[in-house]
Amino acid sequence: MGGEADVDRLLTDADAPRSLLVLGEPGSGKTRLLRIAARRATAQGARVLAARACPSEARESYACLHQLLLPVRDECEALAEDERRVFQGLFAACAAPPRDRDLATAVLALLAHLARSGPVLLAVDDLQDCDRASATVLAFVARRLTGRAVTALFTACGDTPPPGLPADIAVRSLRPLSPKAAARLVDAQPGAPTGRARLELLRRAAGNPLAVIELSRAADRPGRIPRAVAASVDALPEDTRRALLYAALAEPQEELAVLMAALGTDDLRVWAPAEAAGLVSVAGCRVVFRNALTRLAALQRQPAKLRQQACRDLAARSVHRAGYLATAAVGPDESVAAALEEAADRADRFTAARALERAAQLSPRAADRVRRLAAALTAASDLGDPEWVRELYAALAEACPGAAGSDAAVRALSGALSLQSYQRAAFDLVMGVVPLTDDPSMLLALAAAVARQSGLPEHWREVGRAAGVHADDVLASLTARASAAPGSSRPVQLLAAASLAHRTDESDRCAEQYRQAGELLRAEGALGPLAWALPDQVDALLGLGRWAEAESLIEEGLDHAAVHRWTRVELDLQALRTTLRALRGESDPGTAVAGPDGRSVSLHENRATHARMLRAGGLTALALGDAEGAFRQLRTLFADDGEPLDPFLSPRCVAELAVAAHRTGRQREAAHVLARVRHRQGDRPTTRMTLLMHHAAALVDEDADPEHHFQLAVVNSEAAHWPLERALARLDLARWLRRRRRPLEARAQLTVVLETAVRLGARQLAESARGELRASGVAEAPAAEHPLAELTAQQRQIVRLAAKGLSNREIGEQLFLSPRTVGSHLYNVYPKLGVSSRHQLRDLLVCEK
Repeated sequence: MGGEADVDRLLTDADAPRSLLVLGEPGSGKTRLLRIAARRATAQGARVLAARACPSEARESYACLHQLLLPVRDECEALAEDERRVFQGLFAACAAPPRDRDLATAVLALLAHLARSGPVLLAVDDLQDCDRASATVLAFVARRLTGRAVTALFTACGDTPPPGLPADIAVRSLRPLSPKAAARLVDAQPGAPTGRARLELLRRAAGNPLAVIELSRAADRPGRIPRAVAASVDALPEDTRRALLYAALAEPQEELAVLMAALGTDDLRVWAPAEAAGLVSVAGCRVVFRNALTRLAALQRQPAKLRQQACRDLAARSVHRAGYLATAAVGPDESVAAALEEAADRADRFTAARALERAAQLSPRAADRVRRLAAALTAASDLGDPEWVRELYAALAEACPGAAGSDAAVRALSGALSLQSYQRAAFDLVMGVVPLTDDPSMLLALAAAVARQSGLPEHWREVGRAAGVHADDVLASLTARASAAPGSSRPVQLLAAASLAHRTDESDRCAEQYRQAGELLRAEGALGPLAWALPDQVDALLGLGRWAEAESLIEEGLDHAAVHRWTRVELDLQALRTTLRALRGESDPGTAVAGPDGRSVSLHENRATHARMLRAGGLTALALGDAEGAFRQLRTLFADDGEPLDPFLSPRCVAELAVAAHRTGRQREAAHVLARVRHRQGDRPTTRMTLLMHHAAALVDEDADPEHHFQLAVVNSEAAHWPLERALARLDLARWLRRRRRPLEARAQLTVVLETAVRLGARQLAESARGELRASGVAEAPAAEHPLAELTAQQRQIVRLAAKGLSNREIGEQLFLSPRTVGSHLYNVYPKLGVSSRHQLRDLLVCEK
C-alpha cells in the first residue's frame, strides 16, 4: 500500500516532522494506514487520541475536536484555571462555544501535560470533512509541535491538502497499489475470480485497494456496492446520473465529444455536480472516474433498459461500435459477432481475446463459434494468461472435441501448463500431437523450450529423436526451422535467435535481440512470449554487467507474473533478484531465495528454476561469508558423478563452485565436477565457458599451473563482455600473486578490479579489492573522480531529482521529458555512479557535497 515507512519515521525518528498529512482517493488505504499507526504507537507505549471527521457534523463547531479529546476530558484538572474553564466548555451542553484561539491554547497546554507521562499520537481521519472550528484548532496545534513527545497524523481525500493546514506540513500521497500487490490482494479474497474476470477486475480497480476488495465481492454478489458510494451517486441530479452511466459504459479511451453526442447535449454543466462531489474529473477531452466503485455504482444504480439504450447510443457515434453492441446484445447475433471478430484484428491481445470470446458467445452457428473460440484461445495465449487459456480450452473442447486437438490449441494449452510449472504435462501434450502433424516445426520448438525449462535428459532425447538430430543439436536445428516456418512473425524470429545466442554465450547479441523482441511484443500486449524470454534475458544482462536494466526487467516481470500467475517464471525472477542483491553485496542474513509459492512447484521437473535458486542461495551465502553454505548450495547444481542438474545453467556456475571449494578446502571434489564439465563441453566450448573453466582450474586443479590458467581467464579480450566474471578472476589472481610476494603485479590487477566493482555497483567486491590493496602495501585505495563528473548536465538534473524521491513522471514534468526517457537516463547512469537503486542516490549526493 505504501506510506508505512513514513509512519515508522514519524513515530521513531527524532528528525522527522511532527505532523504528517496522508492524501489519497477513497479506498486507497488511508484509514488502514491510520490504524497501523495507532497500533504501532500503542505498542510503543504512546497514548493515541483518534477521531474521524463526519460530513453530517461539518456544521457543528468543534464536533471533531470533541470526539478527539473526549477520552482525556478528565485530564484538564492539571491545567491552569482559565485553560481548564475553556477546555471544559468544549464538553458543556449549554455553554457558549469557546473562542478558537483560547481553546487552541488550552488544547496545546493539555497535550503538553499528557506528554510528560509519555508520547501522544493525534490521529484524525478524513480531515476534509472536519468542521471549520476543529480544523482551525488542529492547524494551530500542528504548527507548534516541535518535540518528539506529541505527533499528529491526518488523512484527507483528494490530491491537495484541505484549507487551513500549515503550508509546510509534510504531505504523503498514497499511490495506487502496484500490479503485483493488487493481484495478491485479489487472490486473498474468498472466491476470487480467475481468468478473464480476474484480469478485468484488476483493470477496473486500477490499484485502489477498496475497489479490489469490493469488486471481488461483487463478482459473487452483483449489485453489492458500499452504501456510501451508492449514496454519493444517488444524490446527484437525474441528468448527471444518466451522464455517469454513459461514462461508465464507455471505453477508457473514449473521447468526451463522443459521450456528449451520445447524451444528445453539448452542455458540459451536466458533469458539474459529479465533479463537485469528487466523483469524476473532466479534463483533456476525457471523463475519468476517481474511483472504480463509483463507476460500478453508476452502472448498477440504473435499470437494465437504460444501460442497453446507453450502449446503443454510444455505438451509433463511436469507433468502438462492436463492443457497445455486444454489451447491449441479449442473445446470439451474427452481425455483432462478425463486427467483434473484425475489431479484434486491430486490438491488443487482451482486448482481442475478450472480443473473440464474446463473439463466440454471440455466434448462432456452431462452426463460427468454434472458430472464434480457437482464435480467442490463441489471443489469450499470446497475452500470457494461463488460467484464461485453460478456461477457453475447456470451452473449445466442449464445443468441438476435435478442435481441441489442433496444433494451435495444443500449443496454447501446453504453454499455459509450462508457465504454471507443469513441465511433464506440457511436454507430453505437445509430443503426443507431433506424429499427427504434417509440419511439426512449431510444436517441436515448443517442446524444446519446455525441455529447456524441465532440464530432464529424457525430454531432450525424445525431442532429438522426433527432430532427427542429436540431442545436443536440437536447439540450433529447431530454431532454424521455427524461424523459417510459414507465418513466423518478426518477434518469434527474434526470440528464437536470442534464445540460441543465449545458449552459445553470445550475450551482447542475445540481449539486443531480446530487447527488440520485447519492444514489439509489449506494443501488441503479447506478454506470453515475453514470459518465456524474461529469465534468460535477465541472465544475459547480469552477465554483461547491465544490472540496472536487469533490475527493471525483474520488477516488471514480477508484476506480470503476479497478475497472470506465471508460477515458475515468478520463482525464476525471485531467484535472479536474490542473485543480483548478492552480486551487489546487499544480501541480508535470512534472505529468502523464493517466496511461499515455491512450495507448490515441483523442482524436479523445473530444473532450470531449481538451478537459479541454488545459485542465488550459493552467492548469497558467499556474500555473507558462509563458504560452507555456499559450497553446499553450489555443489547441488551437480550430481555426485558431476552430471549437471541443468545442462546449461549448472556449468556456468563452475567458477563460483571452485571459489567456495577453495575457501572450504574442497578442491578435490570441485576438481571432479570441473573434469565432468570439461568433458560435456567437448572440444569447442564457448568463449565464456572456456574462461570460467580456466578460472576454476586455477583454484581447484592440483595438476594444473594456477598462474597459467589465471592468465588465460583474464587476458582474453573477449572476457570484457562479462566484466564481473573477469573481475573475480583478477581478484583471485591478485591474491595468488600477493601470497607469492609479487605485490606490484597484484596491485595492477586489484586496481582494475576496484574500478570494475565501482562501475558495476558491486560493493562487496570493491571492499575486497580495497582490502587486498592494503594488504599488498597500498596505504589507501586510489580515489576515483566523483562519478557525477562523467554525466551530462541533464543527467545530473535527473539524478538530483530522483535522489529527492521524485518519480519518473514527476521528473519528466519538471524537465519536459517523457517518463520513459527519464527511466532510460537513470538506467544508463546507475553503473557510472556505482549504485543499484534510487535509495542509494541520496547518500551519493551527500558524498558529493
